Amino acid sequence: MQTYDYAIVGNSAAAINACDAIRGLDREGSLAVFAEEKRRCYSRPLISYLVMGDIGEKGMYYRPSGYYRRWGIDFYPGTAVRKVDAERRLLETSKGERFKWRKLLLATGFRPFTPPVEGLEEARYLTFVSWDDARAMIRLTSRPLRALVMGAGLIGMKAAEALHSRGCRVAVVEKMDRVLPLALDETASEMVAARCREAGMEILTGKSVSRVTAGGGYKGRAVLDDGAEVDFDLLVVAVGVRPRTELAEEAGLECRGGIVVDEHQRTSRPGVFAAGDAALAFDLVRGEAAVNALWPVAALQGKYAGLNMAGREVPYPGGNSMNAVEFFGLPVLSAGIVNPPDDSYEVIVRRGENGDYRKAVVRGDLLVGMLVAGKIERAGILTSLIQERANVRRIKNFLLEEGFGHIHFPRSLREERIVEAVAGLTRADRERGRG
Repeated sequence: MQTYDYAIVGNSAAAINACDAIRGLDREGSLAVFAEEKRRCYSRPLISYLVMGDIGEKGMYYRPSGYYRRWGIDFYPGTAVRKVDAERRLLETSKGERFKWRKLLLATGFRPFTPPVEGLEEARYLTFVSWDDARAMIRLTSRPLRALVMGAGLIGMKAAEALHSRGCRVAVVEKMDRVLPLALDETASEMVAARCREAGMEILTGKSVSRVTAGGGYKGRAVLDDGAEVDFDLLVVAVGVRPRTELAEEAGLECRGGIVVDEHQRTSRPGVFAAGDAALAFDLVRGEAAVNALWPVAALQGKYAGLNMAGREVPYPGGNSMNAVEFFGLPVLSAGIVNPPDDSYEVIVRRGENGDYRKAVVRGDLLVGMLVAGKIERAGILTSLIQERANVRRIKNFLLEEGFGHIHFPRSLREERIVEAVAGLTRADRERGRG
C-alpha cells in the first residue's frame, strides 16, 4: 500500500494553495491530491462569466496543465475519498483504492443546500457552484427561457445575471426582505435590486417557494407562500451552502458547523489539517472562529495549512469576509461587518453626487467593516486597514473621502507601511534570485 507524506482531499483554492506552500518548503516529500471532479484546478467564482461568454473555458484554469507533474504531485481526478481513518492514517477512495498518509489536509469545501420544499425532490433543477453546473446552464439556454432562481445571495444573483445575459426572462425569489442580505446593507441591496429591475429582471423579496410541481424536463411551476404562481422552463436552487464535514465527522474529528481547527489549521486529530469552506477557523473581525465560504479566505487558509504541514509552524493570521462583485455595471465591494448588530458600533456613511455609496463601520479604534457601491477606487486601502487591525482613531473622519490615501495616515503608520513595502520588495527579489 502506497504511503504519502502529504495527502490532500480537495482540489480547489485551499488545496492548491496548500500544495504551493508545501512545495515551497519541501520539494521531495510525496504529495497526492484527490479530486471528485475530473478537471484540474479551476476558479469557481468565474463560472458565471463562463456562462455569460465573458471568458472561454481556457480562462477558467488558474494553474497550467503541467502544474501537478511539474511539482511532483500525484493527481487523482474523478476520485472521491469516501472514508478516512485518522487512527491508522488511512484513506479509502470511491474506486476502492487505499492509501496511507503521514499528514492529511481536508479541503472538502461545501455542498449546495436543498431546502425542504414540497415537490422539489421530484423536480429537475440546477445548482450553480461548479463548472458542470455552468455547462448545463449553457446547454439548456441555447434559446431564451423563463428562468426562476430560488435565493438572492451571491450565488443566486450571479446565476440570475448569467441567465439574463443569455436572453432568459428571469425571476428571483428571496425569503429575506432584500437581495444579498448577508453581504450588503439595505441601501446597497436596493441599489443592486434597482439595477436588476432596470435590466428587466423580476425581484421578489420577502417571499419563498412553498411548492414545486414538475412539468416535464426542467419545466415546472412554483407556488409562493402568498399563493402566487410562477411558471418556469428552468429552475436554479441557490438558497445557500453547507460545509462538507461528513468525512471529518465519520473520522471522529471535532466539528461544530465546520471542522474545528486551531491557529495552525490543525484539527482535533494528530496529523490531520483542514482549510477552506469546510473549516471553522479564526475570523479576525469577529474575534472568534467562523466558517467563511469565500475564495480568498480558502486560499489563505490553504497556504497556512500547507506551511504548517511542511513544518514551518506559522499561525494563521485570521480571515476576513470580503465580497467584490458587479451587477449590470454597478461594482460593489464589502468587507467585514456591514450590518452591525448593536449600537456599540459607529457607522459612517457618505453619498456621492452621482449616487455612489460608501460606508465604514468602526468599533473602538478599529475599522471592522466597509462597503462601497459605485465608485470603488481606493477601497483596497480600507480592506487592508481591516485586515491589519490598524488604529484608525486619528483618520476616522477621512476614511470615506474620495481622495483618502496614505497621506491621511499618522506619520508613524506611514513609516511603518514604507518599511513593510521595502521588506516585501526585498523578499520578492530574493525569491526571484532563487528562481
